[in-house]
Amino acid sequence: MTTRQLRQVAVALVVLVFLWGLAEVLTKGSDKLDGDFVLPAVKATDVDTVRLARPADTILLVRRDSVTWTVNGFDASGDAVNQLFDALAKATVAELAAQSTASHNRMGVDSAKGKRLTFRRGADTVDQLIVGERGPGYTGAYVRRPGSDDVYLVRGELPTVADKMLEDWRDKRIVSIEPDSVTEVRVERRRGGYTLRRADGGWRIDAAAADSSAVRRMLDQWRNLQAAGFATREQEDSTDFRRPDRTVTLLGKQGPLLELALDSAAYWWWARKSTGAYVYRIESWRMDQLMPADSTLRHK
Repeated sequence: MTTRQLRQVAVALVVLVFLWGLAEVLTKGSDKLDGDFVLPAVKATDVDTVRLARPADTILLVRRDSVTWTVNGFDASGDAVNQLFDALAKATVAELAAQSTASHNRMGVDSAKGKRLTFRRGADTVDQLIVGERGPGYTGAYVRRPGSDDVYLVRGELPTVADKMLEDWRDKRIVSIEPDSVTEVRVERRRGGYTLRRADGGWRIDAAAADSSAVRRMLDQWRNLQAAGFATREQEDSTDFRRPDRTVTLLGKQGPLLELALDSAAYWWWARKSTGAYVYRIESWRMDQLMPADSTLRHK
């Protein structure tokens, strides 16, 4: 190798070392920026109000007691509330994505598109966060703090939670009845009905012997009955529970456990409890499980 070639190799090595050193400096600087951003470290017990303000609506979660919450005045789903705080706890900051307000609209973290999460305890604001568009690959989302230009890519389920509609936050549980607590079931239809009674360690349907296994399968459907959704104000106005298409009453030793009136619609059923004001939406296919035809309940 000639002297000239050795000199060229040496220069190339110097350039490589310089570039490597520059990359190290930039990387460390980037890590420091990422480390400066900390997601809200709040638990359900730390706050009593969570406000999710979005361009089209606002979700307001209010803690009723140590366990239960309301959402916009309705009973809230405990699972949905837990998912919010779980998403915060498990979210991770991936990288600093932008440092200019010019990027806010594109990333959905400006005042026009951003979904602002505000955590409060009494009159004090505990923390705030603005959730924007989904990140690359539809995983995670862009987020920033109010008052800061820096935008970060955060991995996790936070964007899924921030996109939940009001119906997704509401408690869809209609009833939860243990099968062994039921002593009688009354089903009324526009055309006939039947009564199931527990007797002599088994069941009877009207005056005949019932298939205890079939009755058990029926009662299992009432162990944790969840609605598919809720009626809107307009849909509630169109229902008629004065002359319902079906009613079902479940009784225990101390009296009624549930009285449910049902009104049929095109693709589902509306249901309302005698003790409640909510009108629930139930899928049509569930009717044959909740109140089967009497012929399927008779002992073969």
